[in-house]
Amino acid sequence: MEIDEIRRIIPHRPPLLLVDRVHELVPRRRLVGSLTVTGDRLLPAALLLESWGQAALVLIRHDRPMPDVLTDGVPVAGVFEQIRFGRPVHPGETVEHRVELIRLIADTAFVRGESVVGSEVVLRVGRLVGAMRPATSLRPTARVRATEPKEST
Repeated sequence: MEIDEIRRIIPHRPPLLLVDRVHELVPRRRLVGSLTVTGDRLLPAALLLESWGQAALVLIRHDRPMPDVLTDGVPVAGVFEQIRFGRPVHPGETVEHRVELIRLIADTAFVRGESVVGSEVVLRVGRLVGAMRPATSLRPTARVRATEPKEST
């Protein structure tokens, strides 16, 4: 699966689309995807985790694409557990994400996996719990103005 097909499944767009290719996809079981790091800087740990999460989202949503968050919903990462980072990922390297679906209950998914460069593990994810939410449920609510307490006499 190439980048154009990935874009039809998840709502992320460049420069924050952080999955270049899907090499293997076993529906509702596992996925192997990758990102080749470009530029002249190390891939920050937060973006490595985001990239892995996007690969997980492709696995979870490949049969129910959601390219538009306003109409299809917003993917929300609720909990990341047992995260372990290895060495930094350097420009020019390709990081391979391996994602396994643990369980899917309605719109909530439980996944785990790792990211590797060559034979070196650069990220382990013990568990990610994520869900889909309607965009309208994530809009800010009207602020309630605090009132001054009344003075007692």
